[in-house]
Amino acid sequence: MKHIYSLIILISFYSGFSQSLPINFEGDISTSDFFDFNGGTAIVTTNPDPSGINMSTSVGRIIRDGGAIWAGSKILLTDNLDFSVLTKITMKVYTNAPIGTIVKFKLEGSGPAVDVDAVTTVSGAWETLEWVFVGTENNLNEVIFMFDYGNVGDGSVNSTFYFDDVEQVSGPTAPVPTSLPIDFESGVISTDFLNYSGATASIISNPHIDVDNPSATVCQIVRDGGNYWAGSKIFLNNSIDLSTMWHISMKVYTTAPIGTRIKLELENSGGRTNLDKLTTVSGAWETISWNFDGQANDYDRIQMMFDFGNIGDGTSTSTFLFDDVQQISGPAIPDPLPTTLPIDFENSVVTTDFINFFGAVTTVIPNPQIDTNNPSATVGQFLRSGGAGYMRSKLALTDYIENMSTIGTISMKVYTDAPIGTILKFKLESSPPNQFGKEQDALTTVSGEWATYTWDLSNADSPIYDVLTLMLGYNGSNDASANATFLFDDIEIKSNVLSNGIDQSLNIVHVNAFPNPTKDVVTISSKNKIIKNITLYNLLGKEIIKLQPNSLSTIIDISHFAKGIYIAKISTSSGIGSLKLLKE
Repeated sequence: MKHIYSLIILISFYSGFSQSLPINFEGDISTSDFFDFNGGTAIVTTNPDPSGINMSTSVGRIIRDGGAIWAGSKILLTDNLDFSVLTKITMKVYTNAPIGTIVKFKLEGSGPAVDVDAVTTVSGAWETLEWVFVGTENNLNEVIFMFDYGNVGDGSVNSTFYFDDVEQVSGPTAPVPTSLPIDFESGVISTDFLNYSGATASIISNPHIDVDNPSATVCQIVRDGGNYWAGSKIFLNNSIDLSTMWHISMKVYTTAPIGTRIKLELENSGGRTNLDKLTTVSGAWETISWNFDGQANDYDRIQMMFDFGNIGDGTSTSTFLFDDVQQISGPAIPDPLPTTLPIDFENSVVTTDFINFFGAVTTVIPNPQIDTNNPSATVGQFLRSGGAGYMRSKLALTDYIENMSTIGTISMKVYTDAPIGTILKFKLESSPPNQFGKEQDALTTVSGEWATYTWDLSNADSPIYDVLTLMLGYNGSNDASANATFLFDDIEIKSNVLSNGIDQSLNIVHVNAFPNPTKDVVTISSKNKIIKNITLYNLLGKEIIKLQPNSLSTIIDISHFAKGIYIAKISTSSGIGSLKLLKE
């Protein structure tokens, strides 16, 4: 979210002040104390409905009209908010917007910003919403109101929000920091965990004492509802020193199936890093370790996200016991080695040659989908497991790619169960990173099959590219599910022509569609190749229409189609490719 709010953070000066919370708008705050941004306008006004839980005379009002999806307003407090005792903020809200409207409450200041969402449960009446900020550091003094977050306001009654009685109140007990190792025999209690999104941690007697874990006391996390990233966090007295002991190990017991994903995340006030491991047993204790070699030494929080990617149901398979969280010695991660094109994963490239960013997990694995389109024994796997929509993996080349003006098209086989139309972003970069870069998107044209996609990354400059960057499923699912999993193989460079076979590309050479977007008709034309067939699919992969123009151009009437994205699979005398069409 940091990049979404960057415009808010850049604004650093305004004249309004408030002494502190609570705020009741009965003389403590005036309209000039608000700072509006991106389409939100705040004033102090008369209570439109002095009834029920709010008989106040004056209230705040924000109208959202145009601008951005995060439009709102902010107030500066004279003192930083302290959540060591009062860990919750409440506020009365009145709106005619539909039930379920998101109200985002954000805090900014000298430290990293923190935001929490609440949703309305009534319409046309006052209600009290609450936001829990337990564990938030004492360095924030700007209160930001973002009503109907995620939508652009239209100035109507549904984009009008009244609010009152903003105050800090008692909430969940603030956690007390501890230190590694943690064995749960003393010191740590249940309230020292910060639970979120459907997970609940508690210290209990070990129900499965055996030779692998004879401890009397363990921690239990039960996941029930919430989100696929549900987990619990524990705070440490000091930062973890990963300079010599970079493995963190933990004993785990669960009856969840073998292969259940456990994400361990290290966090500080400014960032985080995480790693995934899969369970190898069910119904028995096992020791799992995560290798954080090369990571920073300033992390002071540990988050446990068991069965990451699935929503828990409170049963035994959503119940996880863990114990003996500690640093241990272990092997370092080998340095990544550069490779050469073409890449088929049969001998040269290994998992540690990939450098992952923002939640990507790339590994070299046995091909789980061997068929006639890809009989290879070994492939790469790009997994989107949490993190940012733009997560990526990089692979260095031993030499720069030559002759980019004529031989700059990259082809690669991809298999995914993600919906047709999923973005496959491929980027060429130079070392040092970010000095130069050229990228292009392809859209998947099949689901549950291998297909070959191409990216025209040619350029007339001198050779400057020696890093391959994969961003598969760009801005798509991040839940480590089948829709967030991409197998890839046979990366090679080829001439910049539409080849024979089953190549799938976003932009077929000399074939285009116009107008695009369109409301009624679209013309698909080829500069010099006869268009044999056009098949139009929706993003669910359903065939919508099939044409056989046998000409250089054809007009398609899509006025009766639903609004959205469609994929046109086009066959010419030179090969097969695809174009994305947008119906407005």
